[in-house]
Amino acid sequence: MRTPHALALLAAAGCLALTACNPQAADTGAGTSPAPGATAPASTAPAGTAPAGSAPVPPKAGRTAAAVPDFVGQVLQDAQDGAQAAGFYLLSSHDALGKNRNQVLDRNWKVCTQTPRGGTTTGTDTKIDFGTVKNEETCP
Repeated sequence: MRTPHALALLAAAGCLALTACNPQAADTGAGTSPAPGATAPASTAPAGTAPAGSAPVPPKAGRTAAAVPDFVGQVLQDAQDGAQAAGFYLLSSHDALGKNRNQVLDRNWKVCTQTPRGGTTTGTDTKIDFGTVKNEETCP
């Protein structure tokens, strides 16, 4: 009778797979501290994000500040690569025409707008959002 053992093994593997999908859920951080010189992982809701049209928020103590490059006119993939090279890893994009299309193949989209604007200085934990259209379309 191997069936009960196989089911138990399958259930255990399923639990491990689900736990691996969201490791932060199991990590409460109680009793742990980062190693000296280690940086904390970036939050998905950065505190330094400024609303559109407002002045950028300076980074909190201990965070790195950097100038945001101007990515308007670039292919989305190149803009994302450039943002990461500049130290910005929280990136998002949306359809600038309001058609709610997903930017699946980033090379097929170009950047029309970005928030925060290029040339501003802000924390590298700030989210950069790209307003995009397909390469053959005109920016609004």
